[in-house]
Amino acid sequence: MQRDPMKSVPEWEEVAAVAMAVQNMWLACTELGIGAYWSSPALVKHMGDFFEMNHEEACLGFFYMGNYDQEIPDSARGPIEDKTVWL
Repeated sequence: MQRDPMKSVPEWEEVAAVAMAVQNMWLACTELGIGAYWSSPALVKHMGDFFEMNHEEACLGFFYMGNYDQEIPDSARGPIEDKTVWL
């Protein structure tokens, strides 16, 4: 994540933007038959020791991608009415 130098938006919005970008990459991988997983192990706190990172940059995790051999089972989604309450 690269923090806006002017800090014109709250940091949580930039974290959320990264998460949405990762979700979009994950959806694209799923569509293309690529296995993917996002993880934030404790190692991410030390990324500045291994990579040159600018001030206010942070590693929020690793996005692993690869091929898989197993068949992905079909899933069934229930109606949205079972999951929402409209007031």
